[in-house]
Amino acid sequence: MFNQTEQPLAATVAAKRQMSLRTKMVAAMAGVSIVTSLIVAGCGGGGTGVAQTPTNKYFVPFTAASDVGYIDAIVPHHEHAIEMSNAEIANGSSAAAKALAQRFITKQEAEITLLKAARKAITGSDVIPAPPTDAHDMADLARLKAASGAAADKEFLDNMINHHAEGISIAHRAYPRLSRADVIANADDVFNTQAKEIGEMIALRGTTTQTGRS
Repeated sequence: MFNQTEQPLAATVAAKRQMSLRTKMVAAMAGVSIVTSLIVAGCGGGGTGVAQTPTNKYFVPFTAASDVGYIDAIVPHHEHAIEMSNAEIANGSSAAAKALAQRFITKQEAEITLLKAARKAITGSDVIPAPPTDAHDMADLARLKAASGAAADKEFLDNMINHHAEGISIAHRAYPRLSRADVIANADDVFNTQAKEIGEMIALRGTTTQTGRS
């Protein structure tokens, strides 16, 4: 027999989770107005904020409908961040920016391992479908790889700020639809940690712009 309280209860849980997410997000992003504007606009890396379609289904705004949908979106997103971070370490001149890039690599590699394990537990496979190519992201990455010194630092910080904002939006929109505790915890960590990291990068960008180094 259909339980009439089941659907309202599920809706209430989802609403409370979303409200909790928004409250934490506001606290995490206090003083970082650029992040709020990027998320509200539903945009990411300065040009990937396009409508969801079958050919660009992982670009923001994108709402994952399940744990697997979130994993399949955020893992390639993390992998792109790792590639950008490796380029900064190879080409940049700022010790602080390079240290930040190494922190991103270490953290996001661990998250990818966790998320792939969760995907395998859910579906029997940890293989992430190849995401559609984002020409804008590829152009940003090519520019970063071609740059050196302070120019590479600037490219890295500019692009990673937008990239983190996009990741926060993916996690934010998926959050009420997630069910596995480890996947929920990951989404929670993405918006908390990456919002703070955006603040760090904005501050560091000001330092590297003024001095050419840090």
